[in-house]
This record gives sequence, structure tokens and C-alpha cells, in this order.
Amino acid sequence: MQLRDNVVCLLIMAGLSLLICCTQTTDTGIRMNRETGETKTMVSLRDVTITDAYYREAMERTVDNMLQLDADRLLAGFRETAGCITGMNAAERVTFMRGKTRYGGGWEDGLIGGHTLGHYLTALAQAQVNPGLDEARRTAVRERLEEILTALKECQEMTEGTPYAGYIFGGTLPGLNYLKKPDLQFDYVEKGMDDLYTQSWVPWYTMHKILTGLNNCYEIAGREDALVIANRLGTWIAARTESWSDARQQTVLSIEYGGMNDCLYQLYVINRHLAETGSPLAVPEPERFMTAAHRFDEVALFEAVLEHPEGVLNGKHANTTIPKFLGAIARYEADPSETRYLEYAQAFWQLVVDHHTYVTGGNSENEHFGADDCLNDERTHVNNETCNTHNMLKLSRRLFLATGDRKYADYYEKTIINAILASQNHDTGLTMYFQPMATGYHKVFSTLDTNFWCCTGTGYENFTKLQEGIYECRGDRLYINRYVASGISLESSGFTLRQEGDLTQSDTMQFTVHMDDRYDGQINMICLRIPEWTNLTPVVTITGKVSEAERDRGYLLIPIHTRELSFSVRLPMSARAHALPDAPHTIALTYGPFVLSARLGTTHMSTKSHGVAVTVPAARAVSSDTLLVTGTQSAGDYIDTIGEHLVREPGTMEFRLLGVDVPLTFTSHYNQYTESYGIYWTIADRE
Repeated sequence: MQLRDNVVCLLIMAGLSLLICCTQTTDTGIRMNRETGETKTMVSLRDVTITDAYYREAMERTVDNMLQLDADRLLAGFRETAGCITGMNAAERVTFMRGKTRYGGGWEDGLIGGHTLGHYLTALAQAQVNPGLDEARRTAVRERLEEILTALKECQEMTEGTPYAGYIFGGTLPGLNYLKKPDLQFDYVEKGMDDLYTQSWVPWYTMHKILTGLNNCYEIAGREDALVIANRLGTWIAARTESWSDARQQTVLSIEYGGMNDCLYQLYVINRHLAETGSPLAVPEPERFMTAAHRFDEVALFEAVLEHPEGVLNGKHANTTIPKFLGAIARYEADPSETRYLEYAQAFWQLVVDHHTYVTGGNSENEHFGADDCLNDERTHVNNETCNTHNMLKLSRRLFLATGDRKYADYYEKTIINAILASQNHDTGLTMYFQPMATGYHKVFSTLDTNFWCCTGTGYENFTKLQEGIYECRGDRLYINRYVASGISLESSGFTLRQEGDLTQSDTMQFTVHMDDRYDGQINMICLRIPEWTNLTPVVTITGKVSEAERDRGYLLIPIHTRELSFSVRLPMSARAHALPDAPHTIALTYGPFVLSARLGTTHMSTKSHGVAVTVPAARAVSSDTLLVTGTQSAGDYIDTIGEHLVREPGTMEFRLLGVDVPLTFTSHYNQYTESYGIYWTIADRE
């Protein structure tokens, strides 16, 4: 989210090269590729259960926080907008709003109000189908989702017969002009007027969240009423875009619009499939959504990233930019002949990961990309906006599904552990906006009832879908891309797999596969990812015997020959140093997939306000991040032999760094949320 000018769309599981072009993710099992006729078994959120205790607790605390929110306060802006459209007076609007007001804090009670509800819809849908959630919480989630969709439907139905048919929105409505024209923010954007207090605060960004949430309620949770609302809203959006001249379109694209292309392509794919099956839910002309989506494709930027990438991101707002490329891959997913759009997404991903990404998988400084490879100079207290990370993970997963390239899975694993898990206070379930890369700062988390930042909303989404990306299917192969205790059950295919182990305790993961009488042979190969962080060959043991597993594109292949199969994989882990491109002696430490950060205590922990009502750390626990080598080695040699100097305390994730002038204890960064920390340290020669 841009602090001055101000992203997200759940994965469209349709289309993805060698995968299905369209269908609901609520239906798992056999799918057919529209282009090749090849059948596929898809993995959805409801197929996978995480059994790892830390992950499960992280999800539960997020859901508990979500359920503490007052739905009427999240809906207040939508009801006020509907009341204005129908001509209610002030007293009538207050009654219709059930006497509730928007949440405070400068976001929900501002022109961007309503963005949280969009994220909230997606998170509720994900939580409802999450098999790791207990039945009591699942029931509460289902009831909350029902309550909100019923209210949105009522608000939308009130617009029928008015010039605003289908329009729903939750931003504040200041001034008499807004009472007369509730969509005035969109008018202002078309004129290039973007004062976020008096004119417009990225209304298309907010609309993207709302439409995406509705799409996801249908695709994930099967809520047909959500699709009815989405189609009516999408029709209002399409009509608006159809009125744009080329010049007006360019003006709109100059102000943050989130992933409007992404969610409109998603809505098109949903309706195209429904139209093909003769469903009455389909709109008469789904192509209007496709055309509207393309109006939000910033092709000039896409071409620049693909053809002239050097320096193209310098100064660009990161979370404005990443969703644009989610829209690019969405166009390819909707129409696999549009391979140029897949190339756009691939080129952008590579540029960000190679030249703008820290060891955690996060990126940006104060929400913006800097010059290529300028990472050390931009280490501050406002790095790595969590929304950016959220969207890079979405892009990575979709690129893996499109290409099968292991590098996307490598990034996904690194980032989900070290940036997403690391963004939560595990005691409270609250999440963070920025993650400082400068040494000595601490993490700052949201509060339950005021900090409705963009990253608060993506935080709800992140922690209700932690099982995503562990398992993927491409053709007849099941890919195991993340090593975390969990299970997958493809009921219609009669296939189940259980994964057990904990890489913080042991380097070995155990697997049990079972096929019942429904097994249809659609999965006949298991592919174990060879992580980029292991410097030795993984050891596969099948029924107690070491196996020389065949390799293919960074995966170990295990054929399925029987209905019962047990195997394990040992993934040797070691300490590694990761230098920054503009500071070869400034390093971060990892052990296996885990980024390590030094414990720096609880003194000097204070906060201050930054940008638009965002809270950030104000003080550092150390005055310097330079460590002097105490032995005879040079700094370069010390870094090259870092495994000799980082000593693990047996049975823990605590490590002592030896051979430097300041004694430091490191631990897994994701589990550091109560004290200041240091990820990056500069190793220097003693003079």
C-alpha cells in the first residue's frame, strides 16, 4: 500500500499452462485442460491440512482476531454509501448503519475505507475451507461470512434502478458533493485528482480488494450469492471502463489501482466456464470483463521490464507495481495463447528476486524499489512491506504452476518462513507492516481495533492459507514443495499422503502414502523438491532401504507402484552466509531454510508514527552492525568458513557466533517477535 498514493488477488487456479484453464477451486479432483484435453488433479486449500503446531497456532490466533472484529463496523461504510444512493437522510443512514461507525485509525475511516472488508472476505473464505480449523471456529467463520454477504447483497440491491446499479463501496463520503455522487472518488481519479484526504485515496485499489474478496468467496467457499454480487459489481466496473478515452485510461493508470486486471480476468474465467456449462449464474457477456481487465494492463511497463529491465524499477512504488504483473499472468491464464504475458511476469519476478530482494524474501525501502542491487544502502527501519511479500508469493506460486520451475518453489519456501511467519506476533496473532533490515530495530505489530493497514488485511489472508503451496499437481505428478508436517487428501482420486517431521528438530521428513479403492491412477509420481539450501545430496529411504532416486529439474522422483508406500528424505542442513550485492562483507546467516537473527534484547524499544498512520520502530538497540574478526583469518576467509564459527546449541535453534569481538546468539528469525534483532552484520578485519 502506498502511503502517499497507495494489492491482491487469490490465485486463479484456472488456465496455468499444462493446467486447467477454468473451474472452481471448490471442486477438487479430475480437471481437463481446455487446450490439450489432458486431465489434471488440482490441489485446493481444502485438500491440505497442516499438522505442525506452530503453523496451526498461527492460523488459530489470526482467526480468533478476525472473529473479534465487529462486522457492522466493517460494513458501516458500505451501508452509508447505499443509503446515500437511495436518498436516505442522515438519521435514516445512522439507523441503517445500525448505529455503528467505521473503525478508526486513519484508514477504514478515510477515503480508502472498505479495503479491509475485501481482504476479510478472502480470509473468511479460506478459513471456512481450511481443514485444520476446529469445528467451533469454522462454524463461527461460516456465520460471519453469511452475515457479511447478506449485508452486501442488501446494499447492492438498493442501487437497482439508480445510476449506480451494482455499485458497492466503503470509503468515507465527506462533503455535500459526495452525498450527491457517491462514486466521486472515481471521477476524481479520472481527472488525476489524488489528494488522499479531500479527493481520492486509490479507490480502484480498494475496489480490487472488494471484487477479489467476492470472487474468492465463490471460488474457494462456493458462495453463489458472492458471485451474484461480484457479477453486478463487475458490470458496473466494465461500464465505467468502456467510457474511457485513451487519455483518460492513462490518467487512471497513473494512480494506484491494485490488481484490477487480475480480479477482472478472474471474474471473466469464472463466468466463461459457467457459460460453457449453461449455468444461470453466468453473465450474458463475460467478454466485457476480459475487455475491462485489459484496460488495466499497463503494457508499456510490461514491455520495459521484459526488454530493458536495467533500472526500470528504480523509484517505483513496489506494492503498486507487483499486482500489475499478477494481472499479466492472469491474462495468460485466461488465454494461454498470450504467452507474451507469461514472459512479462517471469521477467518481472526475476528482476525483483535477483536485484531487489533481501535474504528473507522481502523487498523495498519505504515501500519503493531502489536502484538495482542497492540493498545495503537501503537497509532502514522501513524495509520489506508485508503486502509486497504477500503478492510476490502469489506470483511465485502461479509461475510455478505455469512452468514447473523449481526456483519459484525455492523462493516460496524461503519467503513463507522468513517473511510471512516472521510478520506475526505469535502470542497475539497480530501482524506487521514493515520488517526492518537495518540491524538493531524491533518488530512493530498492529492493534486489534485501529491499525487497519493494508498489511493487516493481507495478514488475515496469509495466515488462513498457510497450507498453500506445500503440494502442487502438474500432470500425473504430485510435487512436494515445502517440508512441513501436513497431509493432503484428494478424496475423489482416493489418494492421501501424510508428511511428518520438523526441520527445526531434525533434518529428516517422513512420508506415508495410501490409495484406497477409488484410486484412479491420476497421480503416479511423487516429486520431492531438492532445496537450494542443501549443499549435500538428499538421501531418500524407501521401506527402510536407501534409494537412488532419479532426478528431474531439481526434484527427486519416487514412482508409485503400490497402494501403500512409506519413505523418508534426509535434507542435510548447514550454516551459510549471504552477502548483499553492494556490500560483499555484509552478511546474513541461514541454517537450512531458516534465516537467523541475533537476539538484541528489549531495551531501546520505542515506536513512532510514519507516513499515513503507520507505526514503526523509533530506536536501535546497537550503534553499529560491524563485527571484528578476532582470529588470524581475514574477513573474507571468515565469511567463507562461516560454518566453523556458527555453533548450534544441541536440540535448539540457538546458535553462538564465535571468532568476532561481540558475542552474539542467533535464533530463527520467524520466532523473534519480543525483542530487537539483527539479520545483517558487516564482518571486518581487526586493524
